[in-house]
Amino acid sequence: MPSILLVDDDRNILFLLSEALKKFDYDLTMANGGEKALEILKDNEFDLIISDLQMPRVDGIDVLKAGKAKNPDTEVVIVTGYGSIKSAVRAMKLGASDYLSKPVDVEELRLKTAQALKNRELKIQIAVQKKAIDEYNEMIQRDLELAEQVQQSLVPEEFTNGKIDIGVKYSPMIELGGDFADIYYDGKQFIYLTLIDVTGHGISAALLVNRICSEVRKLVREELEPNQILFHLNNFIIDVFEQTGMFLTAFTNRIDLQNFTLTYAGSSHPASILWKNNEQMFYKLSSQNVIIGFEKQQSNSFIQDTIQLHPNDKLFLYTDGIVEAENEKREALGIKGFINIIDKLKHKPAKKITNSIIKDMHALKYTQVRDDIFLIVADVR
Repeated sequence: MPSILLVDDDRNILFLLSEALKKFDYDLTMANGGEKALEILKDNEFDLIISDLQMPRVDGIDVLKAGKAKNPDTEVVIVTGYGSIKSAVRAMKLGASDYLSKPVDVEELRLKTAQALKNRELKIQIAVQKKAIDEYNEMIQRDLELAEQVQQSLVPEEFTNGKIDIGVKYSPMIELGGDFADIYYDGKQFIYLTLIDVTGHGISAALLVNRICSEVRKLVREELEPNQILFHLNNFIIDVFEQTGMFLTAFTNRIDLQNFTLTYAGSSHPASILWKNNEQMFYKLSSQNVIIGFEKQQSNSFIQDTIQLHPNDKLFLYTDGIVEAENEKREALGIKGFINIIDKLKHKPAKKITNSIIKDMHALKYTQVRDDIFLIVADVR
């Protein structure tokens, strides 16, 4: 039963208010004047206060403030006489929900009482829902922060030994991205470099990346040929994620550190760039195979190529976020722009190159990045 406090220093008006409302299912309390209302409000709170504005010593504004201090959800309707509309407007700015003009119309009183109580109920419901939404959003934010930490843990560490240096740079467009890389050295002869770009961004892409991570690492550590890694990965994606509508591009490389050969296989991934130091030329190593996850393929349908490496050659692997970056004119950097950047950096150590590429890209005003950026630079000694 809604509780209502009626306040007026005129007993006749107070009686009128109570008579107009008593036939409804309300718990009515009457206060003859503002001082009495403040007394009652010390120990009680109400769903609704209907108070006269103009009263000696303690007026309706004082009652409004006391009622709101007791419970912010309390609705207040101010009753004002002719010529006091400005004061009523001030009362509404302080939190009153409505006002009534004297002489009070009984039907208007009943209507505004019902409206005020309904407004209070709706505000409380909204507050409860907002609290639930806020708590849910906080939970989601904590989960996203954890997911971001997990994904960052998948970024491979930079690698170096006496024969090769490898630099790594990862810059997701948002906190969670769809790029994944793996660097694996068997400790004897082969080092594998794998770069994958899952379609999409956010939670779904990140979840897929986390699952793909374990599969790719398993295949690589079995030391399969690069084309066979793509073959098994393709079948895995179709078998496990066929209903997701997600695809991925991939580029996997195996460098033989004994005879310095590079064997590579790509699936619709942007071409790797190879700097051949002895020829003083850049070469594009294009993907030879279809996108991963579109349809099952025969084992022999995935092909690979091998190229000879020499000291000071450098291999640049990247995802399309960098070549698709745009300037203020909405012109994409493109592969030519990317090569122009790395041409000025090619004599630097691999680790410095990966950090410098994005800086130089921004210096050239290619700051509109619409996809994740993953960079791997391998420097043959």
